[in-house]
Amino acid sequence: MRATITLLALQLCGGLLTAQSVYPLAYPFDSLNSEQERYNDLYTYTQVLVDPTGEWTYEDILARTDQFGPNTTRTDRDLEQVFWVKLKLQDTMGGNHLFSAGYPFGDYALVDLYYDQGDTTIHQQGGAQRLAAEKTIRRSGTYFWVEVPQDTVLTVYLRLDNAAWKNDFWRRYPVSLYHIDPTSVPDLTGAYVLLDFPEDRVAVNTWEPQLSKFPGEFPVPDYWLTEPPKVISLGRYFEYFPDPACQFTLTDVRDRWDDEAFFRGYQIRSFDYNTCNWARLVVINPKPYAQSRTFAYWRYPWREIQYFLPDADGKYQAFTAYPNASQMEAFSLTVQARDTLTLYIRYPARPDGWARNGSLLDVEPASLKKQQLLVKYKFFLCGGMTFFLGYCLIQLILSRDRMLFYYFLMVLGSFPFWIIMLEDGELLGFTQVIYLHLPNPERSTVTALAGTLGQIGLLNFTRIALKLPVTLPTYDRIRKYFIWVVIILGLIQIGFEIWFWEAPGFYANDFHQFLHWLIYNFYSLSAAFILFTVIRAAYKRIPLSGSFLIALLPLCLGIVLISSPFSFVPLLVRQILFVGGLLLPTMLFGIIAAGRSNLLKLEKAQASQQKTQLENQLLQIESKALRAQMNPHFIFNCLNSIKGLIQETANQQAIHYLTLFSKFIRRVLQHSEEKQISLEEELEMSRLYIEMERLRFEKSFTYKVEIDPAVDTSFFRVPPMILQPILENAIWHGLMHKQGDREIRLEVKAEGEGVKCIVEDNGIGRKQAAALQVNTRNEHRSFGTKLILDRLQVNQQLFNHHFVINIIDKIVNGRAAGTRVELSLD
Repeated sequence: MRATITLLALQLCGGLLTAQSVYPLAYPFDSLNSEQERYNDLYTYTQVLVDPTGEWTYEDILARTDQFGPNTTRTDRDLEQVFWVKLKLQDTMGGNHLFSAGYPFGDYALVDLYYDQGDTTIHQQGGAQRLAAEKTIRRSGTYFWVEVPQDTVLTVYLRLDNAAWKNDFWRRYPVSLYHIDPTSVPDLTGAYVLLDFPEDRVAVNTWEPQLSKFPGEFPVPDYWLTEPPKVISLGRYFEYFPDPACQFTLTDVRDRWDDEAFFRGYQIRSFDYNTCNWARLVVINPKPYAQSRTFAYWRYPWREIQYFLPDADGKYQAFTAYPNASQMEAFSLTVQARDTLTLYIRYPARPDGWARNGSLLDVEPASLKKQQLLVKYKFFLCGGMTFFLGYCLIQLILSRDRMLFYYFLMVLGSFPFWIIMLEDGELLGFTQVIYLHLPNPERSTVTALAGTLGQIGLLNFTRIALKLPVTLPTYDRIRKYFIWVVIILGLIQIGFEIWFWEAPGFYANDFHQFLHWLIYNFYSLSAAFILFTVIRAAYKRIPLSGSFLIALLPLCLGIVLISSPFSFVPLLVRQILFVGGLLLPTMLFGIIAAGRSNLLKLEKAQASQQKTQLENQLLQIESKALRAQMNPHFIFNCLNSIKGLIQETANQQAIHYLTLFSKFIRRVLQHSEEKQISLEEELEMSRLYIEMERLRFEKSFTYKVEIDPAVDTSFFRVPPMILQPILENAIWHGLMHKQGDREIRLEVKAEGEGVKCIVEDNGIGRKQAAALQVNTRNEHRSFGTKLILDRLQVNQQLFNHHFVINIIDKIVNGRAAGTRVELSLD
């Protein structure tokens, strides 16, 4: 009973005591990592001390050994400091034990291990870019051997410095130590052991920046076009050797390898693309038979690399690997039974390189063929999209249609995102990249600009397709606010990408992450607004709204699902829907734009046909008007008047009359085929007509022509002989039946931006003239008023010239005193 109580007390206090406890190395290994290595996490057994200056030595730490406190790095998460770690070890049997610092098998920090063995201080080094010769174990990772004497408590100190951690893509891990079972580690020399390809996962150790987000094994889900490729990343097995001047030979490299080679670790940018580099890979074949393998550079080709393999005599021969038909450098090699082969690779300088870290993949030949097929699909899709983009541009140049312009912006804006989804996700993974190999910040700037243009194009395309200013004006005003927010966010993102790209911690910057979150979610909000607008338009039965809604649904679904609130949806499903949501609406919106373009062409053809009909109608009316105005009675009477003057030997008057008549007839014939003449020419014809009628009636009436100096009569255009019927009515029906003074006045004055023509007489008025026409047989019949209205209506449709005609009966003391006709023209 007492023992039970003691055990319970120890369990309750365990959390407080373990931080200062001694780790007994006799403990069994109770965890298994992604590389199938057994280990124990010693986090609770460690104590830490922060070095504020980063310059403390091991002797300084021994003087501060009582200042160590509990390890709280898993909760504090402030890891951008220099930590000293203290761990007490005890082994009842004594022996050599294997440990790893930091994240299991990670190489993310500079780590130094110290402990005293008698009068000797043991110092070991590991971590990012340590020289291979300085590492206790010649493999990537911070592994250390510690010799623990029997029945002795050994205090081990480690210095962990995150200064070498320059990659902001991945998180830093808590400070800890791991006790490793050396029998479970496949190889401690850094060599790649040729094992069988696993059937249920990609590889035993598949760390590769382009294949996983974090170090360790990364299972690949099933693809919709093929099975997951069977590949093994070789990045962690490589050692690298810099060749800044690009002048070393293989002999030079082999002689200097142990002094200058390093493990790259998990830092992508540590591989300098601006210089040449060498890599070494040791391959071990443990099988009793020879094995042939194919190595490939999967996504970021070098276009040409050299590799060196030993021949039967052990002499190295140079070979060159070029991209194959699918733009992948690949070569094959054979390792004899139970033999070891050392491969050397020389990488040329690539200033335009991005993420080409030199790591190879061991690829199963069948998987290579399948992935090459995927590459062909991918390039076919990208080539087709590029062709379609060029086709839209040509159509835009030819048609210059606003709706087609915004459609082109939509296609242009979605193009980079469409390619990114094809090459940076699970849809067509493990294939040659097209867009992502472009250098930054140019690539990020283009992406930000594309997103902005695509959103502006979609919003304005919706406006034109659904005629929002007329059908849904409220939604159109909201659309304008969306466009302004899109432009502002786009400019902020572009500016941030350009000016802060080289700043430390760019990707981890809180504002940068918030800005991306804000933009992507605002795009989702914009898509939801457009969808709601189209639904509202469809409810109101606005033309094209139904087709527009069908085309918009896949796009909105893809944009919304790719945003952060829907991260619970499987990534592969989201990417397929996003790509489909970009591709399918692009085609459907193209059909809508083409349909509207054809409709506009049809309307234009109908307008042209209607214009032709109007022109023909105008010619008929003009011909009819001229025939009516130049009726035989008028010509006959004029000729009779001239004849009478000749018989009366009034030769001068006859000549004058004949001159006026010939001028008038000439002008009438000149303008018979013209639709419009200047007001100046029309007034001159009106003078000739009035003067002839005055001579014909023996000057029985007087006339005045008054023109406002502010009116430029040469500027205004009017139908020919538009005033003659009005003057004819005033003379024949107003003045000829009146006794006493008879006067007609023609006045032209300015009216706003137009002109007003006034014909006024002091005759008997319209009512009495109409009665006389009914009760008497009038030899003269006038069609003037009807012809004037017909001609002005046709001219209004043809030339968009507005007119107003107003007839006023003048009354004096209750009796008719004449007629006033006002013709306003613009």
